[in-house]
Amino acid sequence: MSASGGRIQTAPRNGWPEHFEDHLAGIGCPICTNDFTADDIGWGLLLHKGEFANTYLWRSGQVRGYVVVIFTVRHVAEPTAMTSVEAAGFWNEALAAGRAVEQHYHPLKLNYQLLGNAVPHAHFHLTPRRCAGQDPAPGGPLPFTVLDHGCQDEEQLQSDARGLRSLFDRASAEHGRRT
Repeated sequence: MSASGGRIQTAPRNGWPEHFEDHLAGIGCPICTNDFTADDIGWGLLLHKGEFANTYLWRSGQVRGYVVVIFTVRHVAEPTAMTSVEAAGFWNEALAAGRAVEQHYHPLKLNYQLLGNAVPHAHFHLTPRRCAGQDPAPGGPLPFTVLDHGCQDEEQLQSDARGLRSLFDRASAEHGRRT
């Protein structure tokens, strides 16, 4: 994915995206230019601001509940560039997002993808998979175009975001009671 006027674009099929090597080095990275303090970054609605990552309910695509977890400590293209503490924290925050998605949407399966082939900044794509007839590719890899083309219904997106935030808040409160 890459940003172009708030629109998400995929990498060209015949090579790396324009400026990929600069973005890999953190120069002009489309993810780094986001305001991670904002409740809405255009691409998605903030669900949870963590110590290592922010979780967003994504606007694009045709899959309800598509969530992206973005590493926000600094620009990092690969998890191998993170410290052990950062990598564990990033993964734990992705798992927390996965738990919220599972509780809210009850998917048959939840896919976790950490790719970076279009935008080389560490971020997970969490995609709920559903039963045959409700899933665009049941039992197989999900075509990325399903996540890039189209846009979620804004009213439903806002409602889902409220529900997911509530799950994050409840989990944070429970975690605070256990420590």
